[in-house]
Amino acid sequence: MKSIAIFSGSKLGQGRWRPGKKVWSIAIFGGSDLDFRQAELEEDVTRVVAFSLFGGNKVIVPQDLPVTLSGFSIFGGRSDKRSKAKEASGVSAKALHISAINIFGGFTVEGGE
Repeated sequence: MKSIAIFSGSKLGQGRWRPGKKVWSIAIFGGSDLDFRQAELEEDVTRVVAFSLFGGNKVIVPQDLPVTLSGFSIFGGRSDKRSKAKEASGVSAKALHISAINIFGGFTVEGGE
């Protein structure tokens, strides 16, 4: 599944959806939002590649979904705004791995209800 925003905005995941095992989010001079709160994830790890060039990516996840974040920023930034107190402490069969690459852009992961 791909979400591409070039000189515009893109939103993916409003309502129930099946993202598959790999999701690409590309923001070039624009913004892309991915909402996983109602996503029907497959077992194991779902991988998200979020690329920002003079743009921004935002990923909203449920509080109980395990998320790992990797990647790099050049003249950009990454932020994790999830509430650490509400994260699940048990082992989950589903998880999200986000690789965020930002060049003059930004990335944010937020926890949602």
